[in-house]
Amino acid sequence: MSKTHLHTYWIGGSPCSGKTTIAGRLASSYGCGVFRCDEAYFRHQGLMVPEAQPIFHRLSNATCDELWMRPVATQVSEELALYREEFPFIVDDLAGSRGTYARIVEGAALLPELLAGHGVERRSAIWIVPTEHFQRERYAQRAWRHDVLAGCTDKEQAWNNWMERDASFARFVAREAQVRGFRVLTVDGTQSLEETLRTVETWFGLERPLREPS
Repeated sequence: MSKTHLHTYWIGGSPCSGKTTIAGRLASSYGCGVFRCDEAYFRHQGLMVPEAQPIFHRLSNATCDELWMRPVATQVSEELALYREEFPFIVDDLAGSRGTYARIVEGAALLPELLAGHGVERRSAIWIVPTEHFQRERYAQRAWRHDVLAGCTDKEQAWNNWMERDASFARFVAREAQVRGFRVLTVDGTQSLEETLRTVETWFGLERPLREPS
């Protein structure tokens, strides 16, 4: 395994699954660094070249209606294309990072096909996805959702498209992860956060702080 993913634990999945919280808890408990793909997204926008990342470029400059009023199938396929275009930036970030001996990398951008192609071992990665009901319930609690859709001419339709897009994305990544032998954890609200955390810890084999040996 190359240095890029030595002692790296990958948490992919769909929004509203708790993966960001889980990554933070693991980083705090085990002395890991944490890389959040969402936090790097806008920086990566500044690095993209339209000819090399055409989907990334177009969606980054799209209006609210251009984003959310597209057919749901188009939204899903272009989201996947965007993540494929962005992934080399994520790999470069990780290759150039310094700090703790181990790290957690978290984000929806971590598609199973990309991690498999990067040589990530199955016990070093997990995908967490919500059921559609749980996803909608959690999104409805987030006040900032109104800001995302503020510029749309039909907010109700845009909201429904958004929810259907994320549900379709969750099904896609779960299926793709399973096909490649990766672990998928589905959350529906019946498990507590602590139970989900223990499941991820057990899968990764985490037992003690993962600090660089002296």
